[in-house]
Amino acid sequence: MNTLLWRNAGLQGGRQSNLNYDEARKALVLAGPLEGVFLTDPVKTEEPFNDLVASWNALTPDASEAEVYARLRVDGVWSSWMSWGVWGSHVKRACPDQEDPLVWANTYRDGGDSSVNVKDGRTADAFQLKAVLRARQGAANMPVLTLLAATWKNTDDPDWQEKCDNPDCREGVKQQPEKIHLDTPAVSQKRRDPAYGGVICSATSIAMQMCHQGLDVLPEETTFLCSDYGFGGTGNWSYTVACAGACGFESYACYMGKEDLMAELSRGNPVGLSVKYSWRDDFDVPKVDNATVTTHGHLVVATGYYYNKELGETVFYVNDPAGGFDLSSGPREYRWSQLSKAWYRRMTYVCRKKAGVPLLRAMHRVDAQLVPVEGRPGVYTMMAEGKPVRFSIDFLRDKRTVFGGHGTMYWYCEDDLSELDPAVRRCTANHNFHYEGVLVTPDGDVWIEGDYFSRLKEKGKTIIFGAIENSGMHYIAKL
Repeated sequence: MNTLLWRNAGLQGGRQSNLNYDEARKALVLAGPLEGVFLTDPVKTEEPFNDLVASWNALTPDASEAEVYARLRVDGVWSSWMSWGVWGSHVKRACPDQEDPLVWANTYRDGGDSSVNVKDGRTADAFQLKAVLRARQGAANMPVLTLLAATWKNTDDPDWQEKCDNPDCREGVKQQPEKIHLDTPAVSQKRRDPAYGGVICSATSIAMQMCHQGLDVLPEETTFLCSDYGFGGTGNWSYTVACAGACGFESYACYMGKEDLMAELSRGNPVGLSVKYSWRDDFDVPKVDNATVTTHGHLVVATGYYYNKELGETVFYVNDPAGGFDLSSGPREYRWSQLSKAWYRRMTYVCRKKAGVPLLRAMHRVDAQLVPVEGRPGVYTMMAEGKPVRFSIDFLRDKRTVFGGHGTMYWYCEDDLSELDPAVRRCTANHNFHYEGVLVTPDGDVWIEGDYFSRLKEKGKTIIFGAIENSGMHYIAKL
């Protein structure tokens, strides 16, 4: 075993300060401002390790926060506490660059993967986690911790890939079917906001997983929910699964093996996979037949498998967000002998619907109206809850570098659907979204170039217009 979860009654163990265990929610709740701490007992691992990733599920209302730390025992000495940074669905997140004489931890040295690594070729034999919940004085709602997880491995062991093992995925699976193919929605990241669509594979993958489990979300929403403003991207593994956890799912990052992957799929759950690959054989990354691009860091979603007698091996169905269209994103077929080499560090995203637990929208959606401004063709005022919403003149700029007051605006026609493979289910993201022709006026209104919406309405089209602010608000209007 190389993954350990603290959830349900497991959250009652360890040491707690200023936290209450809520039996109904199976969660730890901050008892009151300003801070509460959950400290696990030290965990001695079966084998030494040099790489550890923590993940968590937390609800952080009213700009409250969660921060998770780990420390490792190396040669009998405990390292400093390494933090994954202050996290919340409505706060500016950044995983800090840290190191001490024993370990280093950050998201920058290896493309945003959020791991803690032992220095100088040494290994650790134990670790301990700490989760801190915080809320400001006077906050009406307290943050909640529903899951804490750790996954680890020893990359110096030549057999480390075969030793990646997560029994949690196999729990309750008595017999795996010979073939399974989930109808997970397929979404192309290339068809999203062009300001960042080419680099949101992680956010798009978790969006596909969440859509499959019953919460229809857009990749733009998950992009802003899992952005790491430290390295300026969305590839932070821990933040990505925390995004799903904030929406009510049980979601965590873990290292796993082939049997674990097949078992999780047989439970009806698509799985995110970290990969490096090329469709050519002359690059420094593994070749995968039928792959979309050449990439040195990417996320895809495994949606099933079958045994191909002609090839003599297992083939996995994959929704690959790097496809140029929703249709070409999935399902694709990647043979195991190649996918195994491309499966980078055996990292996966697990995302499950919890029985009896309602799903939430960590990105708040607000019904709005676009009201034409008299005498100004193509100019609209966004109205929400009876009040005008004013956008900054630079709302559409710096949307992934400046937190708050920036974001994405989009529109689509209700009947303008992207083409899909009949094997996958449709979600809202499978419309033909547009991001062009939208500007913000100096006084904070929305301007549609050429009064194009009026022309579409004359043709009987129903238009959906949305404005997503990167700090957690999503205004949606129907014209």
